[in-house]
Amino acid sequence: MQKKIPGVECIFTHENVPKYLYTRAGQSYPEPSTYDKYILDEYVRYIGDEVAIVAADTEETALKAIKLIKVDYEVYEPVLDMMKAEESKSKIHFRDRCFTNMDKGFNPEKNIAAEYSFEVGGVEEILKNCDVIVNEEYSTQATAHTMMETYRAYSYIDQYGTLVVVSSTQVPFHVRRHVAKSLGIPVNKVRVIKPRIGGGFGGKQNAQAEFYPALVTYKTGKPSKIIYNRRETFESTSSRHAMKIGVTIGSDKNGNIKAIDMKALSDTGAYGEHASTVLGSAGYKTLPLYNKTKASRFTGKAVYTNRTPGGAFRVMV
Repeated sequence: MQKKIPGVECIFTHENVPKYLYTRAGQSYPEPSTYDKYILDEYVRYIGDEVAIVAADTEETALKAIKLIKVDYEVYEPVLDMMKAEESKSKIHFRDRCFTNMDKGFNPEKNIAAEYSFEVGGVEEILKNCDVIVNEEYSTQATAHTMMETYRAYSYIDQYGTLVVVSSTQVPFHVRRHVAKSLGIPVNKVRVIKPRIGGGFGGKQNAQAEFYPALVTYKTGKPSKIIYNRRETFESTSSRHAMKIGVTIGSDKNGNIKAIDMKALSDTGAYGEHASTVLGSAGYKTLPLYNKTKASRFTGKAVYTNRTPGGAFRVMV
């Protein structure tokens, strides 16, 4: 294709990119998130997964080249319902192609990205002695951040031979580590610059667009940039995690809450970058508000599906 279309600099597929597992989570090392992502992979796990990288001297040339790419897909049964993820015959990730730095219940054979639990006091015993018990189930949907400035990054090699990435990000030092990891180069060979950004709200706590221009620059030595349009931002980045949360509350006759029991199921989508931390936050940032209770408990699972990956999402109050 490079010979057919003048102006095409390079084309990458899963066959000719570095194969180093990394996470995109904006969390300090060692991240509790799963390392389950390659720059490009032979498996496409959701509609926004990257299939190829085309770099050209103009956007028009790059778009023309992209339209000429033909991909043959072997279609598997998708996992679209988080309630059925554990029992599904389809596995989103394989044990030998993903790992985690710490044990958070990671079990790819059952499409479980993470588990989380804690208990203060004896919930079962306190509930037995409550005058009133209420059981309810609540659902939250995946929600896009819709920041004014979409995801974007550009890169170049500076006078010292350092790979410089300028990015609309909330987490420049985490991006630096992830880009270095994805390319298999030392961290001190990467510099990330974060100008003022046009909104993030947690969405840009994920490394996202930076890997692709960084790869092009690393391979060609030439400057490169990528700018996501709004549709690409919706399709290929992250959203708030969809969740189902069952809540049991026990109180006395006067309405004083004595015990709270929460059971959560979180849809982390195709990748588990914020699976464990967001799942845990649903419990440990909620239950302490009820500090007059005698007992509280939280248990939860974050499961993989073939949906848009979940990420950090700031609550604006």
